[in-house]
Amino acid sequence: MHMKRLLALLLVSVSALVSAPIAPAQTPFDLTGIDWTIAPHADGESAHLTMKMEPLHARDRMVLRLPLWRPGSYRYASYQNKISGLKAFDQDGNPVALDSLDPRSWQVDAEGLTSLRVEYHLAVDNDAAAKATPVYFLHGPATFLWLEGAEDLPHFLHLDLPEGWDFSSGHRPYPGENNTWYSPNFDVFVDCPMAFGAMEKYFFELQGKEFEVALLGRVPSEARFDREDWIDRVRRISQATYDIVGDFPFERYVYLFIFNRIGGYSGLEHLNSTTIQVSHRMIEQGQLEPLESVTAHEFFHAWNVKRIRPQNLGPFDYTKDARTTDLWWMEGVTSYYNDVILERAGLRADNEDWFLESQLRNRRTLENSQGYGVASPEQASWKIWQDDSNVSYYDQGQGLGLLLDIRIRQHTGNRRSLDDVVRALDRWVAYPDRGLREGDLQRMIHAVSGWDASEFFDLYISGTHKFPYEEVLPLAGLSVTSSPRGSAYLGLRVNPDLGIDRPQAPFRDGDVLLRIDGQEMFDLDGLRTIIPTLAPGQLLSLDLRGADGATRSETWTVKERDRDVFRVATGSSNELWQGILEGYPRNPATSD
Repeated sequence: MHMKRLLALLLVSVSALVSAPIAPAQTPFDLTGIDWTIAPHADGESAHLTMKMEPLHARDRMVLRLPLWRPGSYRYASYQNKISGLKAFDQDGNPVALDSLDPRSWQVDAEGLTSLRVEYHLAVDNDAAAKATPVYFLHGPATFLWLEGAEDLPHFLHLDLPEGWDFSSGHRPYPGENNTWYSPNFDVFVDCPMAFGAMEKYFFELQGKEFEVALLGRVPSEARFDREDWIDRVRRISQATYDIVGDFPFERYVYLFIFNRIGGYSGLEHLNSTTIQVSHRMIEQGQLEPLESVTAHEFFHAWNVKRIRPQNLGPFDYTKDARTTDLWWMEGVTSYYNDVILERAGLRADNEDWFLESQLRNRRTLENSQGYGVASPEQASWKIWQDDSNVSYYDQGQGLGLLLDIRIRQHTGNRRSLDDVVRALDRWVAYPDRGLREGDLQRMIHAVSGWDASEFFDLYISGTHKFPYEEVLPLAGLSVTSSPRGSAYLGLRVNPDLGIDRPQAPFRDGDVLLRIDGQEMFDLDGLRTIIPTLAPGQLLSLDLRGADGATRSETWTVKERDRDVFRVATGSSNELWQGILEGYPRNPATSD
């Protein structure tokens, strides 16, 4: 028992003895917290967990449950399959019957109990290389039971680690007690993932907050994965995110990077930490960009999802799903911001068009999705538990983030942006109070920018209209060329000098295009203006100058597009577009 709780109980007990007749043997004080102990087995294949609940007073029954799902994954999981040897004991160490209510719930007859201890084994996945010190990580919902009715009580964690093992987690140390961590309730308790075993730890400080970076599993060698360089990248990602939002809503943040044999990479967000799994082979091959992207994504979630969130995304009811129509914002707009963060952190400086190219790749992914234009972003968000929308709210939200950012900037003369909306939401939601209500995202955009986005929301977020890239991108000075499937195109590769590249019969190396049906061609712009006047199958007379200087005419058939074509160019510098890339207007809270 914790010292503070013990002293409080002793003081109340003494008072009761002085002012009242001798009490029954059973203590009159009920449960004030839940104590947990984790003892990993040295073989790295399982851990032993102990849950202790005392003192208990006048309870008829107690119900223990295991969560049905974990926040951030939005799907059911069979966590009970990892549990074995579940047993319960009373205050004297005698076995207590656990009656199964369903595969993940158990009932205890608590009459006469003043203490209950529950123990079980948890199977784990060892991510270490063969013969190395084991390494694994645990997510709270897949690890811990909860006592029904005690969700709001403090939870305490103790560790019994094998010799040579280390531990990393966002859990908060309990003042005055070694090897003890504290959470104010079950929600926070299970929101802190834990890493055990052999690991490397690195630390840095930003804006007075401590950051811990833990590397574990099959971590590549220093020669293939420069530690100092990687920590610098994480620091730059953290700083760029701070510059957007303007605060760090935690005292300490923990990045847990697990290098294992996963096919690519994945991440999961938490209040003051993240777990990021990545293929060690991918990193050994120098592919850092995906790891940077998921790192920026999960860190931005410390605000967007964990604090800026719909009402039913916390506190959670782990016995049923938590549906929302706003995952397009929570996850998709976060995908937009992971690109914004990487751009502003200077991690893509070697390619000035990288940000635009990334947004256009996302648009192509959307266009190729069967559910695009069929399932609205709100529907895709709601249906994730069935996984039958055939379009990703990540991709939808990323596209909407770009379009909303441009529209807000255009409406305010580049004096407000989507950044301002995020900042306002962060301060207004006031975690841990209840989250956003239906319509609050739209109302906040209007409050920040004065732009009534109701039509935009009706068409593209609640509705199934395809996103207005052709209409919105030019507002940021971007030149858009769009050609639908079935439209005409010349079917020739023509370079800026009007030379025919990769010639096919009847063309030859060195041919230069002079005229089309007698109309002289001076440059590519002139060529592009004539394309919309053509029809598939139309015969053209092309005048050419060959490599030998001689001119000739050839007949050519206009082709028909078998897919949509969408091209965007940045053209001349535009303040609105530069504002997105560089973070203007600046966040007042972080500006010098």
